[in-house]
Amino acid sequence: MRAYGAALLAGVVSLFLVGCQEAPQAAQPLPVVQAMRVSLDSGFGERTYSGVVAPRHEVQEAFRVGGRIAGRLVDVGDRVRAGQELAVLDDSDLRLSLGSALAERTAAMSNRSEALANERRYAALLARKVVSQAEYDAVHLVADEARGRMDRAEHALDLARNSLAYATLRASGNGVVTAVAAEAGQVVAAGQAIVSVARSSELEVLADIPERCIAGLGQLRAEVTLWADDAVRYGAVVREIAPSADPVSRTYAVRFTLRDPGPEAHLGMTAVVHVASPDAVPTASIPARALFNQGDGPGVWVVDPATGRLALRRVVIAGYTNQDALVHGQLADGDLIVVAGVQKLDPGMAVRVAEVPREASR
Repeated sequence: MRAYGAALLAGVVSLFLVGCQEAPQAAQPLPVVQAMRVSLDSGFGERTYSGVVAPRHEVQEAFRVGGRIAGRLVDVGDRVRAGQELAVLDDSDLRLSLGSALAERTAAMSNRSEALANERRYAALLARKVVSQAEYDAVHLVADEARGRMDRAEHALDLARNSLAYATLRASGNGVVTAVAAEAGQVVAAGQAIVSVARSSELEVLADIPERCIAGLGQLRAEVTLWADDAVRYGAVVREIAPSADPVSRTYAVRFTLRDPGPEAHLGMTAVVHVASPDAVPTASIPARALFNQGDGPGVWVVDPATGRLALRRVVIAGYTNQDALVHGQLADGDLIVVAGVQKLDPGMAVRVAEVPREASR
């Protein structure tokens, strides 16, 4: 009986101890945070201005002689080469002038030959004392006049030949025709513009810059994008700043020379000039609520993608835009930062990330 009682007591105690043991607790879930990817961009501190692609040189091609246009050989938009024919004049009168100059030279040559022969003959007679010095001097003067007439005839012939050559208008350089100002059959004067040719060797962007932004513009880094394709940026440099402002808009016309614009840049295209300091620091735009500051400077919580743990990175605030802050500092492009509830986080805390798009984080 004593053995049986001891066994029964031991069983009751065992059941009591088993009932007193606490059930094992389940693992606590990691807190979920909203996060976004950081995108560093050096363009947040730049200024932009609208402009238009224009040629540096645009030549008003014109005839050097007047006359009636027999034909215009190019139209607006045509690309031309140096020396290419643009228009021609009716050269009938110019050919008559050339014929007259040729005849005048022939007569001058005959007159000179006769005068020189007489001069030689009188020189021989003067040596034999057959004629007087006065008679020889008179013949010598006639010979000099004949030489001058011959020179005048030669120059007149050259002018007539040049005038005939000027009846054909040729392009002075490579470019594209931007305007025509005369048609076939029209009578034009010498120097009157016939065709405008924009040189394709150098393109510029003409932009109007406010007067408060002119100071130091030449020392800033400039780039240009085309409205037709803003994914490509072209290097640019300030070439010319107008000495006075427009009386209506109070802006200054500034010309930026494009570096290697490529065939996709055409005259008249809309362009955007981006101007920034040459030592601009890459900056990220983040929601202002992502900043964490306990009196020792602003920072952001960065999530380690491998472990999910938090680290505080110090940043410098460059400015604000609407609800965003422009920051740079201990951030790398592509870092994952927490954008909500930053005051409840601690260094080294493990979290789960609910990544949100940039637009949704605003």
